[in-house]
Formats: sequence, C-alpha cells, structure tokens
Amino acid sequence: MARSQLANQPIVEVLAPQLDLNAQIAKAIDIEEIFRNCFITTDRVSECFRWLDELRILKQCGRIIGPRNVGKSRAALHYRDEDKKRISYVKAWSASSSKRIFSQILKDINHAAPTGKRQDLRPRLAGSLELFGLELVIIDNADNLQKEALIDLKQLFEECHVPIVLIGGKELDNILQDCDLLTNFPTLYEFERLEYDDFRKTLSTIELDILSLPESSHLAEGNIFEILAVSTSGRMGILVKILTKAVLHSLKNGFGRVDESILEKIASRYGTKYVPLENRNRNE
Repeated sequence: MARSQLANQPIVEVLAPQLDLNAQIAKAIDIEEIFRNCFITTDRVSECFRWLDELRILKQCGRIIGPRNVGKSRAALHYRDEDKKRISYVKAWSASSSKRIFSQILKDINHAAPTGKRQDLRPRLAGSLELFGLELVIIDNADNLQKEALIDLKQLFEECHVPIVLIGGKELDNILQDCDLLTNFPTLYEFERLEYDDFRKTLSTIELDILSLPESSHLAEGNIFEILAVSTSGRMGILVKILTKAVLHSLKNGFGRVDESILEKIASRYGTKYVPLENRNRNE
C-alpha cells in the first residue's frame, strides 16, 4: 500500500500493547493532537479545491453547501492556510451584521483600521482587498449572516470583484433565495459525505499515518469497516471522534489495535438519545 500524503505528519511513537494508564492516555492524546493538526486530502476535498481555484480564476462568487460534520470548515481552513496572503477566511457568529463580518475580514487581512461605522467599513474593505492582493474571501457559517450583511457582501463583490464564497448547510440556500440573492452566489459545490471508495481510502490513510498502533486494526476491511461506515455515514468529523475514543479504550484494555467489540460499543452509543432505564426495560 502506498503511503498517503498528509499536510502534516507528526511522528508518533509506537507503543507496546501492554501500557500503564498514563501511557495509554498519552498515546490517545497524541493521536487526538495529530487528528487536530494534520489534514487528510480526500477525493472530495481535492475536487472542492479545484472548484475554488476555478472561482479565483474566473472571479465568480459561489457557495459550499453540505451537512454538518463532513469537513467543510476543515477543508476551507486548509485551503486558506496554503495561501494565506491571497485568501481570507472568517467564520460568521450568530446574527452577524455587516459591521461585524467586515471588521472580521479586515482583521484577518491585517488591516491597520479594522473597526468603525458600517458605512465606512465596506468601502474601506473594497479598497483594500485588491490592494492587499486578495483573490478570494471565504465566509464560513454563512447561515448566521443577517440579510443586511448578505446584501452588503453582494455589493462588496460588485465594487472590488474579489470572489466571495459562502459556506453553510441547506438552510443557507433558503436564506439566499428569500433575499433574492441566490443568483449573486450562483456557483454551487455540494460538499457531501465521503463516498464508499473515498471512505475506504481515508480509513487506510488514518491507520497508516495517524494511528500507528503496534498491530493492524484493518479499519478498511470487513466488519470494522461496516461499523464505521454505518455509524458515521461517511462524515469525517464523527469518524475522528469515534476512532479517538475507540483507540483509548482499546489500549486501556490491553489491545495493540482498535478492538472490534470496543469500537462497536462506542459507535452504537455515539449520537444516540438518552432513554430512561424503565423505558429501556419496557421495550425489551
């Protein structure tokens, strides 16, 4: 199997199967830290990056729409980090106004005067984006933007012709349509769950480059693969959380790999609602 390419590949010490509690926790923390700092380039992500490159060339606005926990934010952040001087990335807070989002962008591009009145911020930002060499502005959690902010972003693009990409869930499209702005962010990239082959390749990458356990867990094969596929529905965010916990519990129980029965127990409880004991007994 060819070694996968990661953005960052910190070295994790391979520990023996029998570990004391402190070593078990340390190993799990190491793995969690690698998940947080490294970036796995899936086929889905590569396609999204090509799409963003095209928008920069064509100077067109667009939107990335997809469900939660599929890696939209992580992908956008990595894309920005690869070219910080020419890409701005900000995340909209709840009910973000024009003033707030424009101030965030000005801070992100290190403008000397990032605050002020709304009527001053847009022309200041419009005059700065091209001057600062920006080629793309990415706004995550764009579902949180007020109508006024979305209209001002449309006008910002018309003034400076630096493409703006909005990221959110399906509700973002509903908001844009209600504001009659859907055609102002016309190009759509559907950032969906990982498809079967992409999910399998991602699991192989994780096992080889991130977990580095003493024994092979065969994450991309057999029943373990089916457990992960069903429990995560191909969502990267959920996959990382389940695997991190499964590694810790497997090591605590003396395994040098991700144990199938432990993984299945953790996966079956992840994201499920609490059911009182008396109701559980009644349903049995």
